[in-house]
Amino acid sequence: MKQLPPQTEQSVGPELQPSILVVDDNPLIVNVLNGLFASQKYDVRCASNGKEALELLQDRDCDVIVCDVMMPELNGYGLFEKVRAIPEYSHIPFIFLTALSEKRDIQEGIASGADDYIVKPFDPEHLLSLVKGKVSRSRGIKQQNDQKNESFRKRIIHTLSHEFRTPLVAINTGTELLLDQSNTIKGDKAKSLLEAIQRGGQRLEKLVNDFMLMQQVEAGIAQRLYDTRSVEVSPGEVVAEFLKAKDDFIQESGFAVTFQDFAQNSQVRVYVPQFQEIVWRLIENAMKFSGEKKEVNLVVVPRDAAVGIEVRDRGIGVNVNQVGMALDTFGQINREKLEQQGGGLGLALVKRYAVIHGGEFSLEA
Repeated sequence: MKQLPPQTEQSVGPELQPSILVVDDNPLIVNVLNGLFASQKYDVRCASNGKEALELLQDRDCDVIVCDVMMPELNGYGLFEKVRAIPEYSHIPFIFLTALSEKRDIQEGIASGADDYIVKPFDPEHLLSLVKGKVSRSRGIKQQNDQKNESFRKRIIHTLSHEFRTPLVAINTGTELLLDQSNTIKGDKAKSLLEAIQRGGQRLEKLVNDFMLMQQVEAGIAQRLYDTRSVEVSPGEVVAEFLKAKDDFIQESGFAVTFQDFAQNSQVRVYVPQFQEIVWRLIENAMKFSGEKKEVNLVVVPRDAAVGIEVRDRGIGVNVNQVGMALDTFGQINREKLEQQGGGLGLALVKRYAVIHGGEFSLEA
């Protein structure tokens, strides 16, 4: 391998400090790669196997992983699978660097999803060119995610200032009355105040949970969870089991939820927690707008190579011009007619989860 001249400070700005994780059980290769990347002003960390690499990632992530395949304890493919299964690390690009040269081994590396596969002995200029491109792409994705997170943060702050005030008032007022009248308050009044405090706390918990789920979507974590943890299931069976678990809550709310499964022979790939969120958000929304007719109908139907989930209520209906607003993040409709609790994320989450699952979501007036 020919020696490369040191890269100037202007080529890779010190403020960027791109980081490379080298994983190889051959000390000679590790030293060569460490010197090569360090000469180009990269921050280099080294591990002798996949297990050590995971431990280093727990301290802080990196921009690129340059990894051998054949290693003790945890080989390159095993490390790749584990990193992809961790949402906060799954965006990190991999470059497999190995002595294996048979076509079958190269195909296995590519099939595993690695970004590139280089056979030893390697051309240092080619490797540096690949790494530079991966760093640029990795930083670009990070910048996009940071911008999305900042925009989402601003919208959260705006929503929090409105939606958190009502439950906080209920909690603070209730606790103040209980403290002020602790010696004279009667049982029924105390129970009423405690129930109001409980409702306020539950409302706050739901708001925080909604924001956390949408943040996962905005940051790409929800997509990576589907990519790494989805399984083939019978959708009707999952829905039936989920409704059974929610039966007490549904009965206490005074609603009747009917369910029909017309896709009993269908199998679809889902990430079960997200799929359950889709089902429950649709049911919750139907309950919210059902009015006096406390009936919700849920149907699973076959659709070509997919399945459809249809939820119907008998509520006040939606103006066709309001459909877009209902599906927007933080969007709420008919607020002047119905007192709604929440940040307006329910149907927006359904829509985003549907897209992650390769589907779509529509609302019919």
